[in-house]
Amino acid sequence: MGKELILGLCTSGSRLKAAVSAGGRFYCAQRKVFNQERVLFGLVRRQLARAGGDLRAVRAVCAARGPGRFTGIRIALTLAGALQALAGAKVYTASLFEILALQAFEHKDFSRGGRRPARIAVLLHAFKDEYFCQFFRSGPGVKLPRPAAAPVWLKADEMRRLLAAQAGPFYAVADEEENREIYSLLPPAALRACPAVSKVLAPYIIKAALAYGSRSLKPLYLKPAKYEMEQKKKA
Repeated sequence: MGKELILGLCTSGSRLKAAVSAGGRFYCAQRKVFNQERVLFGLVRRQLARAGGDLRAVRAVCAARGPGRFTGIRIALTLAGALQALAGAKVYTASLFEILALQAFEHKDFSRGGRRPARIAVLLHAFKDEYFCQFFRSGPGVKLPRPAAAPVWLKADEMRRLLAAQAGPFYAVADEEENREIYSLLPPAALRACPAVSKVLAPYIIKAALAYGSRSLKPLYLKPAKYEMEQKKKA
């Protein structure tokens, strides 16, 4: 019997990210490319080969389900669904909020000073001057950060006001790889994650999906489609 592998995929942003877990080791790669579907299989096959297997050895697929580009999110979820239907692979998914919250929570930087902050704010760039944010509970006794509220989608100025109006302290982690200015949304006194976790780390696509245990293949878009916004204005 050959190796049983776990495949992790994120196609939500400008970088295609893939991870393969085998025997406690991770084999990872990423590529910044617009048409990610053109390079997906080649990149995935190379990481599977490094781990000593191929697509037939994939027993589980972990995919980031958003938020992000409408078409991009669907690439990873479509492959996950195909492997589930054709090869019987189990599918687990996680949002980018969950991925960044978990990797920040588990990094030594999070407990600097000997005390864990009670909340984590995860910030993501959406489009132009628009951003996403979700808060997680992360204080003493918490083993896995859990959402404290639903994610929001706001303009930059609205996001700054939201973050500045928070009643208590929080620790912020953001995807700085997708937007280098994203931490400028924070109030001056806010704690921010170190550069090492201020991007989606490929192994955490797998770690977060397995930890949160979601089996949903429903994309998390958050931003309404143009026709939905037009209907809302008319209403």
